Amino acid sequence: MNPRRFLVPALLLLTATAASALTIVGHDPAVNNRFDSGYPTTPVENTSLAFLGNGFDLSGVGWSSTDSTRSFAMISDQYFVYAAHHAPTGTMNFLNSSGQVVSYTVSGGYQFTYNGQVSDFAVGMLSTPLNPADGIATYPILDLTQATDYLGLDVLIYGHGSGGPRLGANVADVVLPYALFSSQNNNYGIGYSYNSSQAGDSVFEGGDSSSPTFVNWYGQLALVGVHSAVGTIGPTTYSIDNLIAAYTDQMTAQSIGFTAVPEPARGLLMLLGACALLRRRQRARPHE
Repeated sequence: MNPRRFLVPALLLLTATAASALTIVGHDPAVNNRFDSGYPTTPVENTSLAFLGNGFDLSGVGWSSTDSTRSFAMISDQYFVYAAHHAPTGTMNFLNSSGQVVSYTVSGGYQFTYNGQVSDFAVGMLSTPLNPADGIATYPILDLTQATDYLGLDVLIYGHGSGGPRLGANVADVVLPYALFSSQNNNYGIGYSYNSSQAGDSVFEGGDSSSPTFVNWYGQLALVGVHSAVGTIGPTTYSIDNLIAAYTDQMTAQSIGFTAVPEPARGLLMLLGACALLRRRQRARPHE
């Protein structure tokens, strides 16, 4: 992604608080719940044709064995992304292609920087690669040319609520630096506002950090962000992910394996310092 500077009001500078659970306007289990029952020990997939994840492979989104509200998406057979303030411990569970829960040990992680400071974005590692026989998915990172290219994207937001994991929808309408646990901007994120009167609109709000946000990239799920924070810009509240593509140069420097779409990762964002990119949402992804 190439940098592009925009002048915007100072009110776009954001101090945020850690992200939490996923709220969906008009939540419908058939449409939004990943599992019909049994989560987290014996989960049964939601096979409804109305499910937002119908036709997509969510097997690469695992959950912590010690806290099933913590979910993490795989970017390769050994690495996954997460929010540093909500790191996994012990083992991670996945539902494999045979419908069985399989476990892998977490062996550590890498925390990255933005604006010369430690950020909330991190990449974790499993002690052993995923077993190909388990058929667990991995996800490419969406790496667009410019920050503005992310604005207006229809996104699928993974999170948790009563009964287990959920999948909701929204539209990306802000890309900006933000401060989390810091007096200065130490993260670069992508955000989604919330319309309580828009059926299907989604926002994460208490314990849901580290869960992923996806886009449907020509029929496959591609990762956009990792839930990190909730903050306000003027009167509007935003759910904010760390934008994964902003950190791919650092990931490459650490020899962390990943793939990117639409092209292999390029030197992406000499990021925007105190400036932010904002566009009012023009639409919301339909509920159906």
